Amino acid sequence: MRSTIVSCFVLMISSFQFVNLVDADERKPVAEPEEIKVAAAQLLTDVGDLDVNKQKILQAIRDAKSAGCHIVLFHEGCLTGYPSRDDLPAMDFEEVRKAEREVRHLAEELGIAVLLGSTGKEGDRFFNYVLVINEQGRVLGQYNKTWRAGEAHYCAGRGPVIFRIAGVEATVIICHDLRYPELSRLAVTAGARIVFIANNESGITAEHKQLGYRSMQISRATENLVYSVMTNCPADPQNVTRPNCSHGNSKIVDPLGNVIDEAGMFEERLVTAQLKIKQATASSARRTVGQNESTARLYGTTFENEAYADWVKAGLKLVRRLDGTEVPAHFRAAVVAP
Repeated sequence: MRSTIVSCFVLMISSFQFVNLVDADERKPVAEPEEIKVAAAQLLTDVGDLDVNKQKILQAIRDAKSAGCHIVLFHEGCLTGYPSRDDLPAMDFEEVRKAEREVRHLAEELGIAVLLGSTGKEGDRFFNYVLVINEQGRVLGQYNKTWRAGEAHYCAGRGPVIFRIAGVEATVIICHDLRYPELSRLAVTAGARIVFIANNESGITAEHKQLGYRSMQISRATENLVYSVMTNCPADPQNVTRPNCSHGNSKIVDPLGNVIDEAGMFEERLVTAQLKIKQATASSARRTVGQNESTARLYGTTFENEAYADWVKAGLKLVRRLDGTEVPAHFRAAVVAP
């Protein structure tokens, strides 16, 4: 199966000085903000309700801006619903593209970054992705779900990504990707300080999966010592067994694994938190490549395990930067310089 429609250049890191962010245009260090406010929008959406879904998303963006948020995350397939193979032929992807452009325009108008779960088509290939739009309304690219959960109608993605929104380096994964922690670990080692997680998990009746989902979302934060921001489709209170919805519990987790804010199973609301970026030290990830300041003091060495460090460094070559150089075709004429 061919690679995804996004062909971002490979993040080649030779010096492994990940604590300094580098602007893709000016190639100079960029200071991080001390704090940012983020939102995870928990919305009930469905296949076949594109306009209703879009209006909910646009209103959530406005609400997030009014609440002082710098970034808002939407769940997997939020715009389109989570289509099955049988749903795809009936989808009007031209209307999907128009809706995505409306979201981009609103992000530009309000000055807020948006991570939007959607579905796309190129030729005869389909993609499950998160569209990354920065606070200037610039489309940085899209992350296609790397590890599918049985959906053979989707093309597989190409692994971890990193990007800068609201002045902070971040990464994003989608649902089943949670079960592959190296996606987050490599991106964090490369500089990410927030792991965004766009989910549409099993429904509310799959109780045997609930603890595992919760544990993985918290683990992506605490194992890397960064923030994790997760949004998930809520359950439908009118039909708890219907497909294309999940069990809610969208949450924001701090670097020590504490849940800052969390929605219930049926709620439609913004989950918000103020993130203190310096607390996202990523020191456990950085330690693996000799960038943990306490290692030399405590153990008298930079690399406690050189073979492991070499393995991680090799993995870092898989991390791709989304910087707006290559974006979906329907955005190319609309992309604006930051």
